[in-house]
Amino acid sequence: MGFRRVVTGHDTNGKAVVVSDAEFASSGHGPDSIWAADAPPSFPDAGARPEFAGPLIPLPGGFHVIRLSFPPRFDPDNWADSSDPVQAAAAAMAQISTSVAVVDDPNPPETYGAAPDFTGFHATASMDCLMQLTGESVCVLEDAEIRLAPGDWLVLNGVVHAWRNDGDQEAVLIGMIAGAKHSGAPLREH
Repeated sequence: MGFRRVVTGHDTNGKAVVVSDAEFASSGHGPDSIWAADAPPSFPDAGARPEFAGPLIPLPGGFHVIRLSFPPRFDPDNWADSSDPVQAAAAAMAQISTSVAVVDDPNPPETYGAAPDFTGFHATASMDCLMQLTGESVCVLEDAEIRLAPGDWLVLNGVVHAWRNDGDQEAVLIGMIAGAKHSGAPLREH
């Protein structure tokens, strides 16, 4: 699935104009970046792409509009042999960290208990506002699972979470990530 992005701006006389109108193919894996900035926008402007270090999480005060998809039967527990929880969590974190800047988490993987998909647990310095477009996805928290159907919105406030897709079709979400300050996951009492 591709998408079209139309960007507006102001010409030298201050008139509203279309700066670009282009079709983009989805990456097919990971999030697709629609528009992002590491700082609040300031207008009028020429509609040029703002500075964004990326790849996913903006700096505090910045934003990132994304399209996120999970393939059918996506499950972080399948990334590594989950018979060794510590090794499985380390392998999942290594994979997640290639595209997401995760916050420090002082908790060993086994402190999350027997929650399914804990191998994919991570937290980011962001507030993520996401809407399920197609398919269904599951946001896994330490003690809860949030099943999202088309039209459902989820607001993640820097919490430790993981994602799963139990369905037979691609699960697609769209939303905005706002950069935030985050002091790290709190240490849990055992």
